[in-house]
Amino acid sequence: MKKEKSAIEKQKKSVVKPVAKKYTLFVEVTPDKYFVMCDGRQIKNYRELADILQTINDDMFSYHVNDTRNDFANWITDVFREEDLSKKIHNLRNRLDMSIELYRYLFEKLEKLNKK
Repeated sequence: MKKEKSAIEKQKKSVVKPVAKKYTLFVEVTPDKYFVMCDGRQIKNYRELADILQTINDDMFSYHVNDTRNDFANWITDVFREEDLSKKIHNLRNRLDMSIELYRYLFEKLEKLNKK
């Protein structure tokens, strides 16, 4: 006999699917698009990037972000096609400032979703 889905399960399904398709902040990329840190850790989405930025040391951050490159901004542009976010973090040279900007961006996107 087929089990009937609860109202909560139906609601979750109806909310998550359109959001995931429309907003990249909820999407985890496929393994071939993961950001691979210089120590081998893999990042799948914005939230993971923001979390890692709070825990890595300054040397590791400087490997990926310096005067000649910003690997995180490039990844966001190349994989997620989020030019606005990429521009916001491109010139940031502090890992905590970058993490804050990522969380701010995610919060703003969530606020827009709630207004709809």
